[in-house]
Parts: sequence; structure tokens; C-alpha cells
Amino acid sequence: MIKKLSVLLLLLFYTTILHASEATILEKVESSARSWLELVDAGKFKQSWENASPLFKAKTSESQWLKFIDPIRTPRGGITARYIATAASADSWSDYPDGEYVVLQFYTTFVKKGLAMETVILAKNQDGAWQFLEYSIK
Repeated sequence: MIKKLSVLLLLLFYTTILHASEATILEKVESSARSWLELVDAGKFKQSWENASPLFKAKTSESQWLKFIDPIRTPRGGITARYIATAASADSWSDYPDGEYVVLQFYTTFVKKGLAMETVILAKNQDGAWQFLEYSIK
């Protein structure tokens, strides 16, 4: 009986550590995504490209990014609210090398266009920082 209780307590301890670790990772990822989104919200599109992951910059030139982001964000106006909807992790992502990726989806309300779903994919760099990789809005 004592052995079973010890094993149960040990499992509970490790499960708590794992959940705490996942929560810490999610906090870091969400903070990185929100910091990057603040640049886009402020119309600092060039700076948003500069703060993107090296993987993104290797595939998308600054001019390509500016042509993409300006027409989909500027007409929407400012944001009034942004709430995280979903979060998921992956070991691979589309045409990128295997690594650590997180997909965050946000419900965002814009002044001029109302509610939209924003998707931000982040990649973990070699230094452990999470950086923007892809963005879409629907």
C-alpha cells in the first residue's frame, strides 16, 4: 500500500512539473507573439520583418513582406481586443526544417473590420528564443 501511494505521489509530482513547464513555455511563446503583433498593430511592418525568424527572412524578402502585410492589416484599423483561442506545438512545419514550432490563434477585434482570427506561427531559434515565422488573418 505504501509503495502504491509513493508511486502515485511521484507521478503526481512529475505531472505537476510537466504542466508547469508547458505553462512556462506557453507564456514565453505568447509573449513573443504579442510583442511581434504589437509591431504589426502599430504599422511597423518593416520592424516586424526585422524581428522575424531567420527561417522566415530566408524565404520572404522585406519587400515581399511589406506587399503582403500592408493591404491585409492597414484597412482593418486598430485593435480593440485580442484573446488567445488555441495553441499547439509541432516538430515540423510546411517547408521548414524539423525543429520546435508553436501555432497560436487569436480572436482579434478590429476597429474597422470587426472580429477576425489571427494565426501566428513561431519557431524556436538555436538560442532558445521564439520568433515569428508565419502570419495569417481570416
